[in-house]
Amino acid sequence: MSRPRQFASLLLVSAAGALALTATAPGAAAEPPPTAGVRVAPVGDPVWQPVDVHVFSAPIGTAETGYAEFAETARSLLPPPLHEEHPVLGIGPGEAHDPPYDAELAAGIAAEGYDEGVRFPSTDFSRGMGVWVVWMNVPRGQWTGSSPDFDSGPIVPNTVFPIHVEATATHNGQPFSTLAAFDVPALDSNLGFGDVDGHSHFPIFLADNADFGPEGSKLRGSYHWSVTLTDSTGAGWVLTASFAIAP
Repeated sequence: MSRPRQFASLLLVSAAGALALTATAPGAAAEPPPTAGVRVAPVGDPVWQPVDVHVFSAPIGTAETGYAEFAETARSLLPPPLHEEHPVLGIGPGEAHDPPYDAELAAGIAAEGYDEGVRFPSTDFSRGMGVWVVWMNVPRGQWTGSSPDFDSGPIVPNTVFPIHVEATATHNGQPFSTLAAFDVPALDSNLGFGDVDGHSHFPIFLADNADFGPEGSKLRGSYHWSVTLTDSTGAGWVLTASFAIAP
């Protein structure tokens, strides 16, 4: 079975007025702390960083449903009114809201009661259920400008976009699936955000299950996801997530 392309999503929030972009040296911001089963390492000196990383099980759907439950789960993590569906982005603009943005996904997971961890039963990895890795990306350093959330504040500037995301999965050390390959775009008028200087924050959602692995493969064992995020300057992050499927 072939994987639907763009089996991932990103969030942009509602637009506000634009001010001139300003910047100072990024500085030595602290690296994000590790989450259970997850490690995050910088490449170069990126002016943005992943935070609020989670590994959990939740519905993604089946081929028969068109994997519609993937979008439903993403909406449940970042619900209205602060976030709304967007025809291009999946989860898109909602009501403007101020930082910090490092606990929005945690709040959504807790509200829905999704199970977090690094060990899941096979029932969480088949028949419409999947393992998810999600995180929020926020400014790192001292770039300031307008965003969809405010006229002036900390941003990931449009000048470092697109940010390219590639993710692959292995099972017991062997190739299992291609999770995603897509670009996170800069904010521009084509996306309906007006003339803003950058993102205040944006999340990424990845999910996988047995449907996307080699046909007939055993579910039990260790899984390792490797995600590279590279911005237009060549800087970025390597995020790895490991978990196990047991009977």
